[in-house]
Amino acid sequence: MTQLTPEEEKRAITEAPKGTWAVLLVYLLLMVGGWAAMFFGLFLSHGPVH
Repeated sequence: MTQLTPEEEKRAITEAPKGTWAVLLVYLLLMVGGWAAMFFGLFLSHGPVH
């Protein structure tokens, strides 16, 4: 494994992990989409509670 220069090491420590945020965003969108599908497709399609 190659050694990082001090500048590269400092940049790696101070920058936000962009790939992690991208994965979290995709996961959030899937969760919100699944919730909306369940809510509108299953629950609201049955009408009000009697």
